[in-house]
Amino acid sequence: MTAADVRTASLPNLVQVTESAALACARGVGRGDAEHAREAAGAAMLHALELLGICGRVVLGPRADRVLPLGAVVGRPEDPAVDLGVYPVEGATLVAKGVAGAISALVAVEPGAFPVLPPVWYAEKIVAGPAGRGALDLEDPLADNLRRIAFASDVRVADLAVAILDRPRHQDLIEEVRDAGARVLLLEEGEIGATLLATTEGTGVDVLVGIGGLHETVIGACAVRCLGGEMQARLWPRNDEERLLLGEQAGRIFGVTDLAPAQVEMAVTSISGGPLLQAVRFGRDGAETHSLSLSTRFHHTVRRIRTWHHRGGKQI
Repeated sequence: MTAADVRTASLPNLVQVTESAALACARGVGRGDAEHAREAAGAAMLHALELLGICGRVVLGPRADRVLPLGAVVGRPEDPAVDLGVYPVEGATLVAKGVAGAISALVAVEPGAFPVLPPVWYAEKIVAGPAGRGALDLEDPLADNLRRIAFASDVRVADLAVAILDRPRHQDLIEEVRDAGARVLLLEEGEIGATLLATTEGTGVDVLVGIGGLHETVIGACAVRCLGGEMQARLWPRNDEERLLLGEQAGRIFGVTDLAPAQVEMAVTSISGGPLLQAVRFGRDGAETHSLSLSTRFHHTVRRIRTWHHRGGKQI
């Protein structure tokens, strides 16, 4: 067993952490308070991480998070050390509105395994499932990418559903997709969730394109690597200051193996439901969660986990 395997020996329990965050956050579904949902998920994830038996350093996550800020260390120093990508709740606004799409996500890798990238906020990306491997090229027009994805999937371009975040910066991109003949699915929030949808068969989403958060892109790349999909990304500077930060990385096209380490453990739990996973359901005696456990360790595996959390005299 390698040193990396020793470090990650306890990581199948990651799903317990995202379940805890999802359960705490789901109490706020439809209650109109996004900040409370965000704080509840963060506090629950932090508590669960402290009990997990690892010493984790937060390397990726929401940049303004107060509970699990970048650089925070959780757990005991004597426990196996890992680097973490944390997202206690992606889609706090969706939770507040009672809209589908919110998830809790957690990624663990051996220390130093995440790529060291310039400190810019955004990345341009295109994501597809396993059929898209070898079909993506950010240097080409989007229409050409969609035609290759359709050909590899044995469908027409008109059959493709392309997910795009509903942002002003994407108006031209939306028109490109429509002009190519594909269908557009506008998303209010949820880049990591959309990456999972685009990479998983049967969700109704075939491709994800657009400009989104760099940290979300790297966490999404970990999911893509576990699921055998395809991604290309390019750093997208907001201003002249960030252009200077890019240095030699300016214009570089990053693939999945550039962004996601070889050994990845990831857990995702649905909060408000969607095409991939059902929402948290509360009942008289407890609650039910639906999760994914993804891993590249030993063999690429994806497990769907349905868990009943019995109340047992405790508040859930």
